[in-house]
Amino acid sequence: MTVRDSVVDGRYLVLGGSGRTGSLVTSLLLERGARVTVAGRRPRDVAGADTAVVDLATGFDAGLLDGYDGVVISVEPPTDERGAEAVMHRGVAAVGEAAARSGARVVLVSQIYITRAAEHPDMSGIIIARGRGEEALRASGAAYTIVRPAWLTSGPAGGVRLEQGDAGDGRISRASVAAAAVSALASADAVGKTFEIYDAGDVSPDWSAEFAALDRDSGV
Repeated sequence: MTVRDSVVDGRYLVLGGSGRTGSLVTSLLLERGARVTVAGRRPRDVAGADTAVVDLATGFDAGLLDGYDGVVISVEPPTDERGAEAVMHRGVAAVGEAAARSGARVVLVSQIYITRAAEHPDMSGIIIARGRGEEALRASGAAYTIVRPAWLTSGPAGGVRLEQGDAGDGRISRASVAAAAVSALASADAVGKTFEIYDAGDVSPDWSAEFAALDRDSGV
């Protein structure tokens, strides 16, 4: 498996690239010299980016990733359990299968509490669907990274704390999540890893060191 050491001149699909976190991913990729396609059910035009209509609830055409170096999935899930299952489980699984076929990297923006859905019964159905999507991505054979943000804020990017094991709680800025996702696309040390991300101070992270310190997922 070959992993690019930079996103410059790479081509990336951002599913949910018009959303609150996805739009930050799109902006960072463009700033770093990547070619970007913003995808979603109703993608908004972004200067310098292409757009594609993609609805994960109805499937994902494997050919959509041909010619792409990577894909970031930053989709806000439907609020109903059936919709969440269609998008966050089956949709993510289809993207993983397509990426395994094409060789594209996948970065999935998930959430904390994946292993503790019962602690939030009001959203447990969505959390369970997200967890199934994570497992499907791990089993797909694609080169993946799974980012599990804490409770999201609109603050500026800053210092972060990465954890594994899904035992913590806290907050994280969307800008830091976007930075983690984009940095993971070009890091071999991020492949096959799942981690939680929290705000921690003001010092910008050394992403290479942060990713290298993480354990790979079991079986990877």
